[in-house]
Amino acid sequence: MRENGDPPVKATTTSAQVLDALVELGEANLTTVENEVELSKSSVHNHLETLRHLGFVVKEHRKYRPSLRFFEIGSSVRSGFPLYRVGRREVDRLAQTSGLAAGLTVIERDAGICLYESTGQKVETPPVAEGETVPLHCTAPGKAMLANLPDDELESVLDAQDVEPFTEHTITDLPHLRKELETAQTRRLTSDREEWRTDLRGLAAGITDPEGLTFGAIYVLSPPESMSGKRFQQDIPGLIISSANKIRKALRNTS
Repeated sequence: MRENGDPPVKATTTSAQVLDALVELGEANLTTVENEVELSKSSVHNHLETLRHLGFVVKEHRKYRPSLRFFEIGSSVRSGFPLYRVGRREVDRLAQTSGLAAGLTVIERDAGICLYESTGQKVETPPVAEGETVPLHCTAPGKAMLANLPDDELESVLDAQDVEPFTEHTITDLPHLRKELETAQTRRLTSDREEWRTDLRGLAAGITDPEGLTFGAIYVLSPPESMSGKRFQQDIPGLIISSANKIRKALRNTS
């Protein structure tokens, strides 16, 4: 989420607005971008050319598109996360053992970000892409990370949340959500029973440092038919908790 208040540098904000529009469009000429952001053609042109000179935009055949510089930056940033470096092999094992989609998330800007994902043999398309944002209040990994936040930080994050209903199963009552998070601290596991998407269930465990501070979460996501009954109640939870414990131990050994 963005910080409250107006950004101090308006020109940077305009460049970001132009860039966001281009990301949504994928590839576009000057006029199309101009219509999207409702700025003058000269202003849009100046911002696009500045972004091009900085390497964030490529111009080909009179059309602009975002450059792979973002991939370079994102890959470098991700490699700086100890959770990614230590946890990805365990995620691969979890995905192969369960046959489902597994991954790692972290909290950034009051949202969950998929840091890494891996798919088992039963998965055709990953339900969450690397870099994708997921809501905290209605996804298993989001709730797993919330459950391990200090009380004051948890309240700050919840206050900033738009606790909107994504499905009829979404928990939008904050006292109810807080109670579920308290239970998760004891169980070391959180669940999402089609609270975010009606075709998706999730299970997750938070990953903390020795002081109990949140590193992130490890999760498994699946259509309901692939994760129900004993598999949802016992088998997959056991695999997730085991993987989370191994990652915590590895993080302690690298600190």
